[in-house]
Amino acid sequence: MDLLHSTWFWIVIIGAPLGTVLGTLARLSQKQPPIELPPGVAPGTYARREQAEQDENAASR
Repeated sequence: MDLLHSTWFWIVIIGAPLGTVLGTLARLSQKQPPIELPPGVAPGTYARREQAEQDENAASR
């Protein structure tokens, strides 16, 4: 009987973190809806690296 209890114990001990990892990965794989912005705020875009470098060079002159 002790062998049965210890076996189930280790199955649970090993299975719990695996279940947590799989559940987390499954949740992260779902596409999230876009974030709702406050009224009057327009969604922005990231500047390209070249454009950002040009802006920095122009500002430093």
